[in-house]
Amino acid sequence: MIFDKITITVEKCKDSGLALVLISLICYQVWKLDVLIILAMIFLIIAMTYPLIFQPFARFWFWLSTALGTVVSKIILTVLFFVIVLPIGLIRRAMGKDSMRMKIWKKGGESVFRVREHRFAAKDMDHPY
Repeated sequence: MIFDKITITVEKCKDSGLALVLISLICYQVWKLDVLIILAMIFLIIAMTYPLIFQPFARFWFWLSTALGTVVSKIILTVLFFVIVLPIGLIRRAMGKDSMRMKIWKKGGESVFRVREHRFAAKDMDHPY
């Protein structure tokens, strides 16, 4: 699985330790418990001196980020499709637009490519769009 393929380096362990420091400080801001400041300092000292202690947490942390990245990207792309692409397609269909010339192709069966008699020059490359 993805969990086994994640390689954990010392830098990733440091990052995970610093993430725990940040989580502790954010929790302190929410609940105002002094023990969370002490916990954040302990995490910081461990992250600076011996970060490999955080290796199990780092493995979980990076697995979670990979899993969330996989799921969330699919959700975002699905939402974008239904919010942007689908309405534009429905509006174009309602207006009778046929950019791909499908009606012509279905009726005749021949190619719908447009024959363009244009000789390209160096000037065309200056402003291609």
